[in-house]
Amino acid sequence: MGLDNVTDLIQLVLTRGGEIDAGGTAADSPFFGIMDEILSEVWRDLITRHAFLPLSSDPPGVFLTANDITTLTVQVPTTGTSVAATLSDSPNVNLAGYKLRPNTKTWSARITAHAAPTAGLSITLDAAPEVLAAGTACTIFQDEYDLATDLGVFINGLWDQSGTFVPLTDLEAMIAAYPDPPGGATTAERFARLTTRKIRLSHYPTSIRRYEYPYIAQAATDPTGSTTLTIPAELRPVLAEGMLALLYERKSDARRTEAVARFEMGITRAINYDARRRTGYGLLNKLPGAGGYGDRRWGR
Repeated sequence: MGLDNVTDLIQLVLTRGGEIDAGGTAADSPFFGIMDEILSEVWRDLITRHAFLPLSSDPPGVFLTANDITTLTVQVPTTGTSVAATLSDSPNVNLAGYKLRPNTKTWSARITAHAAPTAGLSITLDAAPEVLAAGTACTIFQDEYDLATDLGVFINGLWDQSGTFVPLTDLEAMIAAYPDPPGGATTAERFARLTTRKIRLSHYPTSIRRYEYPYIAQAATDPTGSTTLTIPAELRPVLAEGMLALLYERKSDARRTEAVARFEMGITRAINYDARRRTGYGLLNKLPGAGGYGDRRWGR
């Protein structure tokens, strides 16, 4: 029996679970109505266990950073939240989403609104703790960026256009390690995730740079019907084992324990196979650590 789609999976699981005879119809089982629920639970468990290579987004994600602006001055006539401010000139870019830092201050504010660039002297700051006189020098920068709408899990991190790797870190750890407001740099040293698709860089960019990021796409919906499953073929029997284990659980069947063990073993084997797909079987890709008698790598 093929396992290319949900219909095949449900037929197999109900047959192995003793719910229908070989060649019978899945709809004849009293458990048929909950099989989509069982599938969804196991499916979500399976695809979140590991960043399996076939689930990688192709092409990877990409974004461009924005250049900082240091040629303008600002006036902030009042303090408070949602404060209107005035720039000395109109930049040719919509500044909503940028941040503004007065050069002699230790705070920054988000720009939440900006008039059209052709008449863009007026901006709105999310909160201003003090009044700024006209002509106050400032730096306007963007250190937060929205990435792909289907961003699930980063496979590693960001890759700058020069090949520099920028690792992902915890937001709290990044703020503790780097100043806030941030300093400027050509390439960030770290980045943290703010929401499901928004990130913050440890340093605001001082030039336009291209970043690429490999990631696992977040599944928009659970599989249904006769549509071909998006997971690779080697994971489909594992999915079936997980579904069988849940079916046994609903039936209070003692065979659940063995089915769970097969499911977990299948995941382990799939992860091991995934590692082989990435590095192959060749010995030169395997670099064991140094042992008690010296470095064992490269035959030394």
